Amino acid sequence: MFTDTSPAEGLRRIFLNALSLLFAYGLPKAFTLGAVVVAARVLGTGDFGAYGTAAALAVILSVVSTLGMTPLLIRDIAREPERAAALVRSAHLLKTIANGVMLATLLVVAKWLLAYPDPVVATALLLGVSYALGSYVENMSAYFQAMERMHVWMQASAAFGLVTGGLGAALVWTTSSMVWFAVAPIVGQAAALFWLVRQAPGPVRRGERAPWSEVRSLTLEMVPFGAAFVALTIYYKIDVLLLAAWRSSADVGLYTAAYKFWDVAQALSLVAIAAVYPRLARIAPRNGTGERWAGTRVTELMLLAVVPAGALLWLLQGPLIETLYGASYVDATPVLGRLSPALPALAINLLAAYILGAAGKMTHVAVLYAVGVVANVVLNLLLITSMGPLGAATAKLGSEVLLAGGFLVILRMQAAVAPTVHTLVMAVAAGGLAWVVTWIPDTTGGLLQAPVYAVAVVLLYWRGRVVAEGEWLTLRKAVQLGNRGVKRRESGAEGVT
Repeated sequence: MFTDTSPAEGLRRIFLNALSLLFAYGLPKAFTLGAVVVAARVLGTGDFGAYGTAAALAVILSVVSTLGMTPLLIRDIAREPERAAALVRSAHLLKTIANGVMLATLLVVAKWLLAYPDPVVATALLLGVSYALGSYVENMSAYFQAMERMHVWMQASAAFGLVTGGLGAALVWTTSSMVWFAVAPIVGQAAALFWLVRQAPGPVRRGERAPWSEVRSLTLEMVPFGAAFVALTIYYKIDVLLLAAWRSSADVGLYTAAYKFWDVAQALSLVAIAAVYPRLARIAPRNGTGERWAGTRVTELMLLAVVPAGALLWLLQGPLIETLYGASYVDATPVLGRLSPALPALAINLLAAYILGAAGKMTHVAVLYAVGVVANVVLNLLLITSMGPLGAATAKLGSEVLLAGGFLVILRMQAAVAPTVHTLVMAVAAGGLAWVVTWIPDTTGGLLQAPVYAVAVVLLYWRGRVVAEGEWLTLRKAVQLGNRGVKRRESGAEGVT
C-alpha cells in the first residue's frame, strides 16, 4: 500500500496528496463562493444575514451527525487497512442514528427554542439534510484519505462543488429565495456520495457486516473525538448566533461576508494537514514523549507559511471586499482586517487537534476547545453590543490567539512537538513586516504594498534559512522524480500515437 523508497518519494507523495486535497477543499469553496456572492447580491444584507444565521445553526448541530469521526477513521484505517470495510460499515450505522437525532434537534431548536421565522427554519432544515448526506460522504472519504488515494475524494468534491455552486446560483437568481438556495447542497452531497461509492472496492462499497465488537470499539474511541469536534464547531460558529441575537440581520450579513474568507483559509489549512495526517497517524508517539519528530517540523512549516498569508489578506482587505461583494458591503472591510491576523493561530489550532488525535490525546483537544468556547462567548458578550460585527471579529482574534498558546503548551507536553525559537522569531518578524510596508504610500488600498511585502518575506526567510539545506535537497529530488514521471507518461503517449 505505502511503497515509498526514499524521503524524496515520500515528499512527492505528500505533494500529490496536497494537490488532490487542494482541489478537494478548494474547488467546492471556489464554486460555492461564487454562488454565495450571487446570493449576497440577490438577497441583500438582511436576507443574507438570515441565511447566515440558519447556516450557522445547521453547522453547529451538524457535529451531532458527523461526530468528529473522520480523523478517527483515517487514523485507524491508515494503521490497520484490513479493518477498513468493518470500520466504514460501523461508521455508517452510527451516523444513521446520529442523523435522526441531529435533524430532530435542529427542528426543535430552530422552530420552538429560538423561534426563527419559517423561511429560516426551512433553510436550516434543508442544510441539515445536506449535512446528514455529507456524513456518509465523510465516511467514504476517510477511507480514500487513509489509503492516500486523495484524488478520488478530489473528484467527488469537485462534483459536489459544481452541482452545489451551479445549482445554488441558478436557484437563488431565479427565485430570490434563501430556502431554494439551501436545496442545492443536498443535490451536491448526493452527487459526491454516488462517486465515492462507485470508486470504492467491493467490501467497502457493499458495507460488509461489521461485528458488534467493532461497532462498540469505534463508539468508545469516538467519544473524545466527538466531544472535541462538538466544542470545535460551537467555537467557530457561536459568534454568528450571538451576533444574530444582539444585532440586526444586516450586521450578520456583513460579518458573514468577511467570515467567508476565514472559511476559505480554514479549508486551505486543512489541505496541508490532511495531506500529512495519515503518515503522522502511523508514526506519532503514543506516550507523549520522545525526540523531535515529523510533527514538530510540520508545525513549524505551517506557522511560517500561514503568517504571510494572513498578512497579505490583511493588506488586501479593502480591494477583496469591494471586488467580491460591492459597495454595500464596505463596512465588512475592517471586520476582515480584524480576522486576518488570527489566521496563523487558526492554522496552529487545527493542526494541533490532528496531531494530538494521531497521538491518542484527543481529550486535551476537547478541553482546550471548551475553554475556547467560554473565552469566545465572554469576549463576544463584552464586545458585540458596543462594536457589532467588528466586536465579534475582535473576540475571535483574542480567543484564537489564547487557544493557540494553550495548544502549543499541550503539544510540547503530550506530543513531543516544540517549535524552535528560531522558527518563532522568523514568524513574528514576517508578521511585523506587514506593518512596516504600510508605511509605503498606496492609494490602491494595498495592491502596491502586497507585492512588496511578498518579496520582503521571501528575502527574510531566505536570509533566515528557515528551510535547511537537507530539506532543499529532498525537495529537489522530489521534483526530479516528478519530472521523470511526466516524461515517462509523455513517452508512453507518443508511443501510442
